[in-house]
Amino acid sequence: MSGDSVVINMDDERLAASKGTIVIEDGTGAVVDEDAELAGGLPKRATRNADGSVTLTLIEPVSVRVKKDGIEREDSYSEMTFHRLRGADIRAITSAAKDSQPVAMLARSTRIREAVMSHLFDQMDAEDIAGASKIVEGFFGNGPTTQE
Repeated sequence: MSGDSVVINMDDERLAASKGTIVIEDGTGAVVDEDAELAGGLPKRATRNADGSVTLTLIEPVSVRVKKDGIEREDSYSEMTFHRLRGADIRAITSAAKDSQPVAMLARSTRIREAVMSHLFDQMDAEDIAGASKIVEGFFGNGPTTQE
């Protein structure tokens, strides 16, 4: 780390208004926690369901036009429900091309076909993607949960 010093102006109103940013002063300096909403478990917009799945309300709803059996429809998503992964899911995710793994992970967990998730992913707000990823990552190392 270089010897350069960073100063964070605690009186800056823009800093105070930053969504999801926490500044901690500990006597040795200040730390800006850019992952504040994701720290400590589920994103604030997420709800743990009785079956152990987690529903995330999206900041920006997304939609995709889907054609099946010659019939076209538009599917809109204002929330997504994530389920625990199984070994077959992990195998499919790790077998996907490296740049497709995030899409494969969300597709397998939401049980949305990967082709559909690919288009949804491209439209999703970055904060929604971060929240979704945090939820799926939270399933690793935790046993089945059916209660808070």
